[in-house]
Amino acid sequence: MEQALCYITSNTEVMPGIHLMWIESPNIANAVLPGQFITVRCRDFTLRRPLSIHQVGSNNVIASHGAIGTRQSQVALLFKAGGKGTLWLSQQQAGDRIDILGPLGKGFSIPSIKSGQSKHLLLVAGGIGIAPLVFLMQRIFRLRSAHALFQHQITLIHGASTAALLYPFPESYQLSAVDCQFIPVTEDGSMGKKGMVTDILPDFLDWADQIYACGPVDMYKAMTEMSWRAKQNNLKLKKCQVSLEVRMGCGFGACYGCTINTRKGLKQVCRDGPVFELDDIIWQEVRI
Repeated sequence: MEQALCYITSNTEVMPGIHLMWIESPNIANAVLPGQFITVRCRDFTLRRPLSIHQVGSNNVIASHGAIGTRQSQVALLFKAGGKGTLWLSQQQAGDRIDILGPLGKGFSIPSIKSGQSKHLLLVAGGIGIAPLVFLMQRIFRLRSAHALFQHQITLIHGASTAALLYPFPESYQLSAVDCQFIPVTEDGSMGKKGMVTDILPDFLDWADQIYACGPVDMYKAMTEMSWRAKQNNLKLKKCQVSLEVRMGCGFGACYGCTINTRKGLKQVCRDGPVFELDDIIWQEVRI
């Protein structure tokens, strides 16, 4: 973990109200794992803003298929300009410097393929929850290029209210060429399947060996209900790692402001998470 003043190399509104920002930070870029986050000091606000790492890259080029040993120099943030802090952040320009701290938290774990287990990975994103899952997918691509035990197949489901808010994959992401299926879902039916991601999720549960998810709490509660129904019917439960977003104070475990109750006791989202097993969290007690 380090705190540094880092240069912004680009800041682009890639979807309505949603910005993609690249920051020059070699130490964080080479240490961070998918699911981890940084905190950003926004203007003179007291609390820093926690933001998931969205990608890592070199010279602002997305290194999605590079060798695992490639040294990275930049990190990307994908965030919605909602509150005063993120609105200020969205207005910063290339060449400006921002104060960041990280990497923080516990990220996703990627199982190797042993005896055919965990070969099929299902990634489920609700809205801006796509942010850490693109980094996870990027990491899997790079592992696949370097290790025989990481030849996973990926299905990514991204749900949004309308087509304009679906993730705009750049041309460098040739998903079909790397055994990755992209399933867009929109509430208004303007692109892909119509409905919520949880409406179509059951269609992919038999295929998946491991599930990763990031999205709103209501999405997680619906997924927990599916898990409970599977248990009642004596079906094999799918392992599901979820990234949880809550209000944070310090971001590194000193203030206990982001404590939640789990089946394994009280946990701090910033230090013990933000990635947890879906069934470990007592969702009725989670307050965002």
